[in-house]
Formats: sequence, structure tokens, C-alpha cells
Amino acid sequence: MTVHISARVAWHNDGWNGCVCKNPAANTYCVGAQSYPGQLISEKRSLEWENQVAGRHSKSLDRIPPCCFSYNTFGSEEAPAESEPPAWFNTTQIRRWMLPPSTVCIWPYEEMYGDDVRTQNRFDYEKRLENARTFFNSIQPDKSLVFYYANYSNPFSEEEAKRYVLVGISRIKSIGEELFYEGCSDSVREKYAGGFVWQRSITSHYPDQGFRIPYHVYKDKPEILERIALFPENPRLFKYGSRQFDDDAALGLVESFLRVVRELKDIGDTTENWTAREKWLEELISELWQHRGLLPGIPAVLELLSFHKAIDLFKQKATDGKEIEMRDTIFDFLESKLNRIEDLNLNDAEILSIRRQWKLKSPQEQNLLRDILPLFSLQKDQLSKILDENRSSNGIRATLDDIAKNPYILSEQYQGDDPDDFIPWGTIDRGMIPSPELGGKALAQIDDSCRFRALLVATLQREEPHVFTPAEIAIAKVNQRLSVLPEWKRFVFNERFLAADEDLMSKAIEIRNEHEKTYLYLREVFEDERLLEQKLDFLMHGPDILLTTPITEDIWEGFLKDPNSILARKASTEYQAAIEKQIEACQRIFIRQLGVLAGEAGTGKTTVIRALIKAIKRGHGAGTSVIALAPTGKAADRIREVVEQDEGLKGKVEIATIHSFLAKRGWLNNNMTFKRSGGKVEEDYSTYILDECSMLDLSLTAAFFRAVKWNTVQRLILVGDPNQLPPIGRGRIFADIIESLKNRGPESVATLEQNLRQLTGRHTGGGTGIIDLAQCYIHHQTDGQKNEDVTTAAEQMLKRIQFGGEVAPDLRVIYWQDQEDLFRALFEQMTSDSKEDIKKRGEEPEETLKQLWRKANKNNTKPSYFQILSPYRGEFFGIDEINRMCQDRIREQRPSGTNALGGVMLFDKVIQVRNRPKSNPIWAWNTNTQKPEAIEIYNGQIGFVWPHSFDQDKWKRPYFRLERFCVVFDRREDYRVSYGKELGKNAYGKMIHDENVEENLELAYAISIHKAQGSEFERVYVIIPKSKHALLSTELFYTAITRARVHCTLFVEQDITPLLGMRRLEASRLRRINSSLFNFKAVPEALLSIPGWYEDGRIHQTLADIVVRSKSEVIIANMLFERDISFSYEKPLFASDGTFYLPDFTINWRGKEYYWEHVGMLHNDNYRKHWEEKRAWYERFFKGQLIVTEESSDLSKKADEIIRTHFI
Repeated sequence: MTVHISARVAWHNDGWNGCVCKNPAANTYCVGAQSYPGQLISEKRSLEWENQVAGRHSKSLDRIPPCCFSYNTFGSEEAPAESEPPAWFNTTQIRRWMLPPSTVCIWPYEEMYGDDVRTQNRFDYEKRLENARTFFNSIQPDKSLVFYYANYSNPFSEEEAKRYVLVGISRIKSIGEELFYEGCSDSVREKYAGGFVWQRSITSHYPDQGFRIPYHVYKDKPEILERIALFPENPRLFKYGSRQFDDDAALGLVESFLRVVRELKDIGDTTENWTAREKWLEELISELWQHRGLLPGIPAVLELLSFHKAIDLFKQKATDGKEIEMRDTIFDFLESKLNRIEDLNLNDAEILSIRRQWKLKSPQEQNLLRDILPLFSLQKDQLSKILDENRSSNGIRATLDDIAKNPYILSEQYQGDDPDDFIPWGTIDRGMIPSPELGGKALAQIDDSCRFRALLVATLQREEPHVFTPAEIAIAKVNQRLSVLPEWKRFVFNERFLAADEDLMSKAIEIRNEHEKTYLYLREVFEDERLLEQKLDFLMHGPDILLTTPITEDIWEGFLKDPNSILARKASTEYQAAIEKQIEACQRIFIRQLGVLAGEAGTGKTTVIRALIKAIKRGHGAGTSVIALAPTGKAADRIREVVEQDEGLKGKVEIATIHSFLAKRGWLNNNMTFKRSGGKVEEDYSTYILDECSMLDLSLTAAFFRAVKWNTVQRLILVGDPNQLPPIGRGRIFADIIESLKNRGPESVATLEQNLRQLTGRHTGGGTGIIDLAQCYIHHQTDGQKNEDVTTAAEQMLKRIQFGGEVAPDLRVIYWQDQEDLFRALFEQMTSDSKEDIKKRGEEPEETLKQLWRKANKNNTKPSYFQILSPYRGEFFGIDEINRMCQDRIREQRPSGTNALGGVMLFDKVIQVRNRPKSNPIWAWNTNTQKPEAIEIYNGQIGFVWPHSFDQDKWKRPYFRLERFCVVFDRREDYRVSYGKELGKNAYGKMIHDENVEENLELAYAISIHKAQGSEFERVYVIIPKSKHALLSTELFYTAITRARVHCTLFVEQDITPLLGMRRLEASRLRRINSSLFNFKAVPEALLSIPGWYEDGRIHQTLADIVVRSKSEVIIANMLFERDISFSYEKPLFASDGTFYLPDFTINWRGKEYYWEHVGMLHNDNYRKHWEEKRAWYERFFKGQLIVTEESSDLSKKADEIIRTHFI
């Protein structure tokens, strides 16, 4: 049994070749928070110096780059490395050493922080060194493999899809010597085990045995990167810098590398001899099978049974090829068939204790432990959870007998306490079908139905956000997975197997046939949708609610209208009209058992929620129970803030997150998954209000509906903005409910259409640009005539956007060309805006951006003042790099080992990235009670860092070392939340546990648009790149700009085209989700795989009904398709003076372009004027190329005549 290791590297743009990157500024990943090691490169990097020596080998430089621990991983020459001693060593002598070719430096950080290295709340450095030596001594040169990977700071990882990426594999050649810092005092050496360096070299046999994936060659070719990118199936192996794992895990990784090698051969890559690499991997697979053996799970089984003394003996016998005999001997001994085990010294007490452990197991457990689980490489804690009577809390609904009959169930159902603790399909498959060379018996055939089902389940589990997947796509992915296995494990499945094995499939997968096509659901997902349909149907068809006290229009008006508002004073007529529409909305849904309140940003949804609650209390009695829930903590806080502004409601409405509601009633497992039964069913509330419903995914919503006894509920009100980003997770719940209700119960849907924010802007000089632009990204698809009002308004607005600059008092557009241009413009604009806002408050602005920042943010007490948003985490336009630049420019400081924790300094703006619910609260100092208090803090809450009270008189001192700080979060101003170490005592007099900054906080000068959902800020700066558009969507842009309450500045790369692209119907993420809540909606395959959608507007024949804005235009599109005439829809047409319009159809016919405009509503004066201007534009710039049709009952006939005239 050989030990293999993972090795984390900092990202390198030129292949870890021992040189400085050729374009250092383009590598924003090596300085990421998840680089290696930690924040070191970010703290030490000098971009100015790197630009001067770009592309040069490190041997020729006057200093050593801070990425030296990994930059020579695949280098062909020696390269220098260095490590600076910790500040508390009190020596400035840097330790330097030379790295041989193909060398990486690693350190087993996990071994440095276990319970065994702590003594009386201090670390035992002798024990730490001992652990490190044990780690490195177990590595076998010329046998062990090293798998190189980059943590989340890599080009393939994004905010909502964080992924490790594998970059190469090699055989280990040698291990470097143990290193110690020089110049340390005797006391330091004694206290810190000689002052050892936390890095050690691992040299590989690359290039003779090993290879790197040539990401650097294809960094500008995303279609190739997509094919060769390799993400580990089991990310658990790639943590803490370096981890060890066994031959079984290595086998799975080598098989995945084999897929990449075959892809590289297929694309014709010449960076390596891929045929030779393929042969090496195939030989490696055979070798690993020999080392793995048939029973890799025996050591974990013995550990579970507390039979520790037998583990080393078994490993020795397995190495000698006697693992089966030893397995039989061990279990014969446990069952008292043997008195002793040769070569194992046990006294009578030990024998009695070990056999007692075995007898305590049930027959089913004994069967699994003896005959089944030893086949698989599992950990002891996984075995414990599998055998636990409460195994359902870890996802396992099957009985032990079921598992014994079909062990593949473990890969389908097991979910550990951590998100990355699952059992990959490959782990089970290797146990079920071992190598024939080992002489073992296979428990499954290669075409086994259980094998097929488990691989389908694994495929469908990765298919978020889709509720279902076409069978042909799922099976193709299954076959692709099988194709990289050794030939004796390969098989090609087809759809006939679904029918042949339907009974077995139905236990985990729902098979559905629609329109002569087969679709697959995970069984749980299918059941969740049907549950929602059943419960919503029950509410939808309930009788109208009878009020015991009438709620008149005057009463509604009193609840909704603010007589002291600006609108009441300056726009009383329009304000009254808007209030009347809100009254209609309230009256409409108030008497329904199921009501939906929908509205875009600025329409007053939260105010209406408050009015509905007041009406419930009045109409049914003050004691009527109402609970308002939201999917996030910050959304719940916002409801609380608005509701409690009313003295009559303060403390009388329960407000919580849906997760906390479920946890309190026992529906939430410790691993944050949802129970499907067994929790308390709530029946004490008469009204439920769910806010921010666009963020609800299927599993969360289903769990909520299971947790409530709906026949005791009077009403459910769903509130949200359907134009925002769809949920992170599965489904499109809110959109599906709205669509269904509009057809089946339209009286239950109230849409707020009067935009009060827009109205306020129009009458106060604040501007309406944000809302005007946002309305261009609300998808109106009509059943009949083209909605020219929408089209005209959009074209007019987008033409203003094209010119850039001050589009409206609340909206500005700045175009940028490159990295330098973006940062110059961003910080100049932030400086200018800060000065302007400070002057408006009657104060004098400061000179430096640092001083301006603190003053504009009201001395760091107003986190919601300004926010930079980006769709991306990586690249120079992503949040990581922008946050670093903000620390540089705003703070005029860089984090270091003494002034920062996890890259966070005092007075930085930060965001909580981990939920801390009641089950895992965080300690804070309550400034009102002057006592410590355990409180809830949620992912997405933003605040500022302040000195901890323990350091109030120390942090300004010259040699102060930061070890702790506190954060004051927005809307939680009374609490100082503690992070770091030595945080004092809690309310019970016990020491507060350390709070790791990296696990809880990130910088928040810039945050992702996803993270900003549900929040609002006074000033928002939105970064929109053109060079990378994978994440850009209609909903993303709408969400971004509507986060601004007062002003929004758009920073758009080069020109308007990315904004035009995001407005296209096929750019909608919501429209690209397969779902079937009430109505079956399968997204056409062509829409799922549209490349470069914003570049040319070409659409597939199957997409006309989806991506064309009116039924009239669908008629024209289908006629063009039928005659095989290629066209683009709404492709931007730029004239020679730079102006543009969006023709409905652009047709290239015999080398000449024609522009077909379908017009309607010419009776509308505004539209007719716009059309006349547009027609004149065509006449001036594209004379003789315009084709026009008008709305009429014989559109098909007229369109046919035009096609015959021009294109046949």
C-alpha cells in the first residue's frame, strides 16, 4: 500500500517553468486568498518589479519571486527559493535554498493544527515537527505519486462554483532536506523545535514520468480549456496544502488524467508526446491496482472495531500478497474460530475487548464489515455514519440489507457532515469490479443495472440548476465517464437499459416521456416538485378568506401612504395613482389562501408587506399569528427593519430565515441538508409571508412545505422580483408558480407596476436612469402584437448608454479599454463621488482617497454607502483583484504577517461568507448590555473591521501584531463580533474558541453580484467585461444595477455590445433551466449550448418560440427557417457614424445584407415618431436594404410575398 500526495501550487500563467510570468499583471490568481501559501504572495508581490523582469528565469534575477514554492514545479533548471522567519523569531535572516528541476515545496498544514499538537491552549512545536516528519517519511521515492492542484484561486473557479483544478501529475523522485532558520537564538530553538521552516521540497521524475496539463497554451481558447480542465471528483483529497491518500484514490485520479490526455491527443496538442503519456498512465493504472489490492477498506474496518494492533500486520501481509488469507484469519479470530493470530501479541483483556466490539454489532453490520465494506477505500468516520441507526441524517435511507445487496447505494445517498464528504461512484465501482489481474471475484458485471443507475445518479446530481435532464444527454455523459476506464471495465449503455431495468431505476430515478423523448429526474427531485404541486393546489383551490373586520380602501390607503413623503408633497397626483394600484394589489391577494406579490425593484414590495401584516392584525385580531421568512439573513433583517418601523408591529411579528425556521423544528441535518421526514410539523401560524422568493430553490422550498401543516394555515403570501437572478440550486420555483397562477388562478397574482423609486427620481432631480435601464432587461414576450412601447424605450435608452458619460442624474456609463484604464477610471470616479457626497452634507472633503473613504462612509459606520460589483471572482476585473487594489489605493497599505489576519486589516470593509445560525452562533459583545452574547450572522452580511477591545490601547504601537479584531455589521450596530484568537470568555465563563478569519470573512470593497442579491447600496459601481461573458445574463445585469438606491456607475469594457447581448432573450438564465412545476418545460438543446450568444444573434430553428419577442415575429422567423434562409435576430447594426439600432431580422442574401423590421402601433404618436427617425436612419446609411412589414391579419401572406420577392 503506497502513500500518494496532493500538492497545492500558486497559479502560474506560463506553466510553472521557473520563470516570472510573461504578463504578470494578467495573473491575478497567484495573489488570491486561496493561493499557496495563503496570503504570502499577495503580501510580498511587487508587480512593478515583476513587469521589469517578465518572462525571465528566476536564476538570473536580483531577488526571489514570492511564488517560489511552486514556480519550478515543471521547470527544467534549478531555481532559488526562500522563506522569511516568523516575526516572533526575532531574526531577519532569511532562509534560502536551491530547488532542483521539477520541484515543488509543500507542507502538511493539517498535521500542524490537530488536537495532538495542543498543550494547555498552546502549540507543541516538537509534536508539530514529529507530525511533519511522519508525513514526509511515509512518502516513498520512485513509488509515490504527486498530484498538483490549484485551490479556488484559479481561472476555473467562480463565486458560486468554487472548484479546485488539477494541473499535473508526476512520480516522486526525492524529498528535500529538513530546513531550519538560521540566526535564531537558543531560546527560539528550544521553544520552536529548532526553528524549522514550514516548507519542504518534493522533486519529481517529470518530464520522464509525469506531465502538466497545458492550460497556459490555451488560456485564450475557452472552448479547448473546457475540454481539458480537470476537476477532482473527490475534492476532499485536496485540502490543507497537501494531503496523503491511498492507491484507490490515486487510481480514480489517474483515470481522470487519462481522459485529459485523450482530449489533448484529439485536439492535436504538441506540447507533449501524448501517446507516450497515455501509455504511462495505462501502465500506472495496472501498477496501482496491484498496490491497491482487493481489500483496501480493511484498515478502516479494524479501526472502527478498535482492533488497532492488527492494522499494520494486515498491511504487511497485503504487501506480501496474502490479504485474503489475513482477512479470513482476522474475522475467524473475531468470531472465536481461532484463539490467536500469528505475529500479533494480544493479552487476554485485549482479546476479550476486541471480540466484545464484534459481538456488539448486529448480524447485518457484521455482514457488511466482513464481506462488503472491506472492498472499498472508505474512512472510519464514513463507516460509522453508514452503520449508524440515524444514518438518514447523512442521506442514507437504505437499510443495511439494501446496502449489502447493492453497495452502489452508498455513492447515491451518502452525504457526510462536510460538503466534500461524499463517496464517489468510482470508489464503489473499483470495489465491485476489481482488476482481473488480482484474481478476485467481481460483485457486478460491467452492464450491471445497479452500476448504471448509480452513475446516472452521479450525473444528475451535477446537473443543477436543472430539475430534469434529457436521457440521451445523461447517458452520453455516463458513457464518456466509462470510456476512460480500462477496457475490462468499459461498457456503452443506451436508453433501452432504462426500460429493461425500470423497476430498479424507479427507486432512485424518475423516467418521464414527453413528446416522444425521455427525461430523467432524481427521485427526490421529482418528489419535491410533486409535493409543491399538491400543497400549492390545496391552497390555490381553497375558499376565499372571510374577514371578521372589514378592511376598506381608506384603511388600506392609511397603511400604504406616507403623507410626509417627498412624493406626497411633490407628485401627489401620480403618487395617489400608484397608491391606488397598490391598494388593488393588496385587495386582490388579501382574501386568497395563496397570493403572489410580484414587482420589479422600486415598486414598494416591502411597504406592501408591512401593510398586509397590519391588515391581517386588524382583520383577524391583533393576536393573529404571522411569520415572515426569507431565504437569507440579510433579507430577513431588511423585513425586520421595515416592519419594526411601525410601533404597532414591533415585536408582534416573528421574522426569521427559512433555514432557522426548519432547524428549530428539526428539519435541518447537521450537514445543512434537509430531512424528508421526522421533523415537527408546524401548525401554530395562520399566515406565512415568504420574501425574496426568486432566491428559493427546489430543495429548500420542499423542506419548508413539509414542515407546515397546511390545512391549519389561512394564507401564504409569496413576494419577490421575478426579474432577479434565479436561485443557486435547482429549479425556478417562483417563476414557475407565477406562470402557473396566471393561467390557473390569475386572481391570486398581484403585480406592482408603478415604480415609486422612478417616480421619486423624476420629481426630485435624482433621475430615473437606473430604473429606465433596468426595464430594458425585463423580458416581455407577447402572445400577439409586438410591444413597440418596450422596444422603442429600450432602443432609445440603449442609444443614450452607447454615448457613455452622465446618462441620467442617477446613472453614469464609463467605457474602459484595459486593466490600467479600468482602475484609473474606477478610483478617479470613487474619489470624485466621495467629494461630491461629502460636500452635499455641508462638510469639507479631504485630500487623499483614504481620508475621503472614511469620511464618505461616515467614519466606517455605513457599510451600505457604496459597493463595487463584478460578475467574476478571478481576472483583473474580478472581485479578488479589485479588493486588493482597494486595499492599495484606499487603505494605502498592504496586508502582512503582522497587520492582518487572513488578508484582512483593521478598518477594512468585509463580508461574512459563512452562515452562523443558532446551531453554530458566533460570540459578540453587546454594547447595550455590556455582555458577551452568542448571535446569528449570515452569509452576505457586510461590515467594517475595528480593533478588539483587548487591543484598544495597543493597535497604534509600532510593533503591534494583530491577533484579533471585531466587525460591526450593517443593521447589527449594537454588536462587536469577534474574530481571531484569545477572544476572552463567553457568557458562561468559558474561553471563546478561536474564530478563523479565512473561514468566515472576505474583503468586501468589491463583492459578486450574486452576493449582493437582496441588498441595496447608495452608490453602486458595476464592472461589465466584454472579454469574458460566460456568467453574463439578463437577470445578472438587472440584479446588479437595481442594487443602487441613489446612483449607479457602469464600467463597461470597450463598447456597448455586452449590454446588448445580455438583453437578448436567450441570454436569460431563467429560460435555460429545465423545470416541470405544474407545466413541463424542457429547454431546447440548442439553447443550452449557445456559444457566444451576444456576438451575432444567430438562432437555431428550434428556438424561435423562445428567443423572439412576439408571436408575429415568430411567424416570420419560422417562414425564414422553412425556406432555409439564414438570419440573425436583433443583431446590433452600427452605422458609419457609430450610431446603432437593433433590426428585428438581419438576412445575408447573396453577399448583401437586408434588415427586416416588423412594426406595429403606428397609431401611437411616440412610436410613430421613433419609427420615422429610424426609417430615415436606414435610408441614410443602408439605402435599399430595409424591408418592412406591419401588424395585420394577413401577416403570413405578406411575409411570404416579401420572401418570394427578395430571397427566392
